[in-house]
Amino acid sequence: MDIAVFALAAQAKRLDDGQAIAAPRRIFFVVDRRIIVDEAYERARRLANKLAEAADGILKTVKDNLCHIAQGGTDWIEDDTRPLAVHALRGGMYRSEAWARNPLQPTVVASTVDQVGSRLLFRAYGRGSRLWPIYAGLIANDSLILLDEAHCSQPFQQTLHAVRKYVTWGHAPLGRCFHPVVMSATPPTGLQDVFDDPSDEGTSPDHPLGKRQLATKPAKLREAKKAKGARATSELSKELAAAARRLIGDGRRAVVVFVNRVATARETRRLLHDSGDVETVLLTGRMRALDKDDIVERLRLLNLHSAQSETRDLPMPVVVVATQTLEVGADLDFDSLVTECASLDALRQRFGRLNRMGRAIDSRAEVLIRSDQVKPKEADPVYGDALRATWSWLNTVKDEHDIVDFGIADLNRALRRQDLTGLNASALDAPVMLPAHVDCWGQTAPQPLPSPEVALFLHGPQETAPDVQVCWRADLDLSGDEAQDDALQVLSMCPPSSAETLPVPVGLFRRWLAGAETDDNSADVEGAGSHDKTDRSASEFGSEDALRRVVRWRGRETDRDAITADPSNIRPGDVIAIPASHPGPWQQLGDLLLDPADAAIALDVGDRAHRLARAKPILRLHPDLIDVWPDSLAAKATAKSLIDDELERRYEEDPDEIVDAVGKLLTEIADCSAPDGWSWLPQAAKELRTEFSTTRRLRGGCRLTSPRSLVVAGRRRVPLPTHEFDAFTDEDDATASGISHRNRSPVLMQTHLPGVEEYARQHAVGCGLPEPLVDAVARAGLLHDLGKADPRFQSLLKGGLRWVGGEPLAKSADMPQTNTARRRAHQASGYPEGGRHELLSVRMAESAPGLLPTDTDLRDLVLHLVASHHGHCRPFAPVVADDEPIAAEFEVNGHRTRWCGPTLLERLDSGVADRYWRLTRRYGWWGLAWLEVLLRLADWRRSEWEETHDDA
Repeated sequence: MDIAVFALAAQAKRLDDGQAIAAPRRIFFVVDRRIIVDEAYERARRLANKLAEAADGILKTVKDNLCHIAQGGTDWIEDDTRPLAVHALRGGMYRSEAWARNPLQPTVVASTVDQVGSRLLFRAYGRGSRLWPIYAGLIANDSLILLDEAHCSQPFQQTLHAVRKYVTWGHAPLGRCFHPVVMSATPPTGLQDVFDDPSDEGTSPDHPLGKRQLATKPAKLREAKKAKGARATSELSKELAAAARRLIGDGRRAVVVFVNRVATARETRRLLHDSGDVETVLLTGRMRALDKDDIVERLRLLNLHSAQSETRDLPMPVVVVATQTLEVGADLDFDSLVTECASLDALRQRFGRLNRMGRAIDSRAEVLIRSDQVKPKEADPVYGDALRATWSWLNTVKDEHDIVDFGIADLNRALRRQDLTGLNASALDAPVMLPAHVDCWGQTAPQPLPSPEVALFLHGPQETAPDVQVCWRADLDLSGDEAQDDALQVLSMCPPSSAETLPVPVGLFRRWLAGAETDDNSADVEGAGSHDKTDRSASEFGSEDALRRVVRWRGRETDRDAITADPSNIRPGDVIAIPASHPGPWQQLGDLLLDPADAAIALDVGDRAHRLARAKPILRLHPDLIDVWPDSLAAKATAKSLIDDELERRYEEDPDEIVDAVGKLLTEIADCSAPDGWSWLPQAAKELRTEFSTTRRLRGGCRLTSPRSLVVAGRRRVPLPTHEFDAFTDEDDATASGISHRNRSPVLMQTHLPGVEEYARQHAVGCGLPEPLVDAVARAGLLHDLGKADPRFQSLLKGGLRWVGGEPLAKSADMPQTNTARRRAHQASGYPEGGRHELLSVRMAESAPGLLPTDTDLRDLVLHLVASHHGHCRPFAPVVADDEPIAAEFEVNGHRTRWCGPTLLERLDSGVADRYWRLTRRYGWWGLAWLEVLLRLADWRRSEWEETHDDA
């Protein structure tokens, strides 16, 4: 990552010479181990912070160059210009997409194969289809894909190389760079341009690399004879726990235990924890980001990260029990290692965590195998026949004491004449990607059926499924219609965010929702799903069983139809909110806590995650949430007395009395000292008290959300320097024109349109597009919102009040904020149901030929960019029934545009679909998406600027 950032900075002068940047602006670090994603993100974040703080020397030069690139080589200065933006893409939720804000910004994104791969192939998991072209365009243009531990992801590696070929297809391709790079200690065969280390540093005992490669790592082979059949997990866990205890002593204080299944990890950790003589840490991929952050900090305090120190100051021995999530890349160094037998390549990776730095210690290890795997009747579900073959080979090279040295140098000597084909886990191949596949994926609105399953191209033809992301909420009551409306309202105020969700294989979650047996015997590898078989469905419990209902969160589109108790309704990539009162045991889905006894405290962490995700404080006051506040928090009693059964009646009688009481409660919480893990609560209360310093202001931020709960939601961002947050979202006609409280001044069309034109031009120039394309993209920015001149849309902007003329608005502070208010405003305005202002914009632009390029191809491009700037018309326009049209008029650059009547662009002969296919063949699938990106992000960024400037 450092090299890629430096190489990009070194090209800044090309912009001054009128040339395009040849190095990639976006650097994606992709790996199928979530803990490495987090480590890569932290590493990149430290780099970004150093650059941002640089005051002199080479760092300052790199900083200035990167800022110059972020500005497109122009003197365009923005308040938030940064040398390097860094993001962790963990799923399709708020904050995860902040990386997609500025096409010129040098950016590092750490993520997984599922998240990057699904976006690259126009099918972003967990995101609405209207956003798919943006992600695909950004990932396939001006980007570098660093595929780490590529031997674990051969199908995706093959897919990347297929995409690399197809991005050049087109009659006039844009020539943007797209570089997939494989990183692996055991690279697959057939690669070209391999960079290797020709030095002798790895064989020198005086060099750090030599110390690491020459270190001995003796491992004893053991068979767990009782571990077979139905008792395999429990008996193997006992043997693993006993082995961990055996290896403690003689200076060995830090032990890691590797297992092949999540269920085995949980049972092994429980046995070690219950003994009380060692400190235990469970580390799996089934964890929320907040919990994982706490664990990583705990490991840091335990000094388990790689270091040159040969002794550890640990008050008691530490045993880390881990799945494959710790297998590769993690910068942790242990004194002893216990591992369940796996394929040889997996074992070699695991032993990379033992005496990682080559310290002068007596490291020890044990390799255990279940007795029913020595001569199995069928292949292992994860490692196939390689597990049995590896065990057989290890027994041929062991010494008389059943010891095998897994030190790098010794093992390499043993393998020198060995064919590794049968010992390494078999690598699957992705299907051959054909142009017909990409034709289907490129059609995002509407999506064609059938459509190729992208999972096959990410993980190969195996029984896999991407995860769902789940979180728990204590204030979700899904028992009846009124309660559901209240629940969806509070969920919309505090939406799920990536920090509070944990990944669960979709098949496992479906079984859990159905009440079936849910032991997680799956491997802990991204994309390696569990068997999706269950004999029970929601019909057994009754469709009205409120206890088993959950919410499939879809952002603004979430309604009662998103509430379900039927497992068959759950889809890969879903973001799911579960009531904390749900009867399904949470322990079967994930590893939320360091100590399961603390479950009640940590199930709902929505307020804490909301503050991190949006840099805005929020406090949900609900009896079940207040109950789990620490008893040492003095304000707990005050909160309980405020939130009682009479809250709704008291609020209706005298809302100011309740608001005053909330203000006093915030002050009391802010003055409290909170125990570990709860420091966010007084901090959030302090931030809310500062923002809402008077009763009048607090009334605007305080909302009763049910008869026994209310929410205090901050609107002002607070400084959180270690986190990125979204400052924008895509717009539709229902929300396209709302302005937050930060700017109450309406935005006129005559200022918004040229403003978007200016941003679009900057994007196109900064990316080095030829002048004709620059002009076309900029012209689309000028014309994109002409359709908002419809008098009915102007009425909608005023909350349904009749528009009496004047300068048409692009945005208004009077746009209704709730679903109910939006429905009423829609009816009052007469605006057609499902109306699309961008379709009317196309017709109005066509009415003034002087506004459009004379070149046929460029005219096509301008009209397509206008039609698709909210994600539609790829290839078909949505159907809009407009039975009572009204003439819309607007003057642009001296040209009068006008249209009256339905647009009829949904017709097959309207030219919309034909135009899409002509442009796709001209610029390529990802090239056309890239041109759309330049306009759509210009619209977002201009809207973001208008949010904060009264002179907009």
